[in-house]
Amino acid sequence: MAIGENSKAYLAIVVAMVSVSWASIFIKWSESPPFIIAAYRLSFTCLLLLPFMVMSGGFRGIRRFDARDLILILTSGVALAFHFGLWIVSLTLTLVPTSAILVTSHPLFVAAVSHFLLNEKVKRVAAFGILIAFSGVIVIALSDLGEGTDSLIGDLLAFVGGICAGIYFLSGRVARQKISLGPYVFSVYGLSAVFLFVGASVAGDSIIVTSMHEILLFLVMALVPSILGHTMLNYALKTVPAHVISTSVLAEPVGASILVFFLLPHEVPGAWIFLGGGLVILGLYVVLTRGFENPRGGGERASGSRNSSERALDKEDDDDPQ
Repeated sequence: MAIGENSKAYLAIVVAMVSVSWASIFIKWSESPPFIIAAYRLSFTCLLLLPFMVMSGGFRGIRRFDARDLILILTSGVALAFHFGLWIVSLTLTLVPTSAILVTSHPLFVAAVSHFLLNEKVKRVAAFGILIAFSGVIVIALSDLGEGTDSLIGDLLAFVGGICAGIYFLSGRVARQKISLGPYVFSVYGLSAVFLFVGASVAGDSIIVTSMHEILLFLVMALVPSILGHTMLNYALKTVPAHVISTSVLAEPVGASILVFFLLPHEVPGAWIFLGGGLVILGLYVVLTRGFENPRGGGERASGSRNSSERALDKEDDDDPQ
């Protein structure tokens, strides 16, 4: 892989880590039901991506989807919908630190699947880095356990939401070897939004939102944690193993804690939060700088050859919305 591609992937991960840290802050500011928050966030994301899809010819890529592509898109879309829905609901039932550790537990799951099924060898140093980063999230979570009573249902929802996030990253890693960025994210986000609106209807939530405050929040969620967050991660998935992307998401509770310090002064983090944040940053540094080799090897076809259509799709990524 060219150095330029590697640098762009790392830059995308850094931008994503900063951007997704805002998600919990925006959710705290919203007064809408959980499924409505997630559904509108993804719907507005598709709306913002629409001009780029038209200008870059992204809809032609969607029309070229074959059966395998559709299965991967469906898998990613359903996994993302469950991840958002379950995670946001869990925040209303259990403590935020508890939810954070359970919903970000996916690096262990993703690393195992990447190693044994995707043929992307997880180096020992990467496994060590994942454990360091995950231990930091545990410290962050345990630091606030005395602030309230856990809800078993909320804990379970957060854990399952974390597994869904892992499935989302794993299916995205496979899909992005062939499908260019724009058609992939537009299809996945749109499909997830549909599932979430259905879930909101079943839950009895009002689908129509008229509050300008909520609409502006949904737009900001679409722009920052979705386009600059999830879309950047999906961009990097083409060249970076899924377990590296999954581990990078552990930066979210650290970034959120820093933002809380400035934006929610009544929830200022204590010393244990900073200790846990330091461990997460150390673990991320180990994984992102020494944690993988030959990033594209695991995602290529067994023959190691790439046909002309795949090379053309590589070129399309330069024109896709990022």
